[in-house]
Amino acid sequence: MSGETDLGKLVSGLTVYRHEGVWEFVSGTQAEVSSAVMSFREREGWTHIVPAAKTTVAIDRFSWLELAVHSDLNAVGFLAIIAKTLADENIPCNAVAACFHDHIFVPEAMAERAAAALEVLASGK
Repeated sequence: MSGETDLGKLVSGLTVYRHEGVWEFVSGTQAEVSSAVMSFREREGWTHIVPAAKTTVAIDRFSWLELAVHSDLNAVGFLAIIAKTLADENIPCNAVAACFHDHIFVPEAMAERAAAALEVLASGK
């Protein structure tokens, strides 16, 4: 199940897949996980990433971008490059690592710019 660790290969092999829907981060009980795409237990309580309610304030609505390259959990610096690329465009990101891919959540209004910046990164331009 190991993925790629070479940064050059990870970046050049990167494609961005934008998941349908809009997402929000909520704090709650473990019982609220039925619609969550990710749940994590912190000292303060549970955090869930769930489909955004229609009433969610615009700033709290996120688009889910999957970094569709099989990155190894031991790859060093890949998410740092992703975060720097987005920071250079003044786009915040919230990252989640999984067994096969990394996933980033960016403000919904910035998703197109974020995907475009990552595609430029992958193209080497």
